[in-house]
Amino acid sequence: MGRRANGRLLRCAGCALPPDLCLCDALRPIAARTRVVVLMHASERTKPTNTGRLVPRLLEGGEVRLRGAPGAPLDLVDLADPARRLLVLDPDGVALDAAEDDARPVTLLVPDGTWRQARRIVTREPGLARATRVRLPAGGPTRYRLRDSGAPTRLATLEAVARALGALEGPAAQAHLEAAFDLLVERTLRLRGAVR
Repeated sequence: MGRRANGRLLRCAGCALPPDLCLCDALRPIAARTRVVVLMHASERTKPTNTGRLVPRLLEGGEVRLRGAPGAPLDLVDLADPARRLLVLDPDGVALDAAEDDARPVTLLVPDGTWRQARRIVTREPGLARATRVRLPAGGPTRYRLRDSGAPTRLATLEAVARALGALEGPAAQAHLEAAFDLLVERTLRLRGAVR
């Protein structure tokens, strides 16, 4: 693995992994009816363990919007279209499949940050006040082994998006995102020397 003169590890601008572990060749976007917008806390944009950054690389029309950047408020004006149902992942929300009965196009808004930051995004962002809160379908424990979430039921952002799309789009979309997620986790653990 190459290092810069200042001792820092060289990283790919696309996936944030070192060039010899780069997973960009494995990231291909698929079409989705659901518009996925990751609402990323500004402190997450430079963390190589962030999974939300991969959403635009895996979903056509997927995007990341920053919240908390100095002088740049989160802009959700274009998401206020009354023809859309806005969904925010929330463990106390309605079941995601219950929201599926509405035939209008879905925009899935996914807070991304530490658990505390994600809660703050949901509670403090005025543009989310009228969004329908939904919870993910039941599933296994997190496979995210890069940060301690404090509970096996807490998922990384990309895991949450995968489960949501499994409910909204079907198992193929979920499998596509989970494969990229697993690859990111495995290569990051390899970088750390945790797997060979």
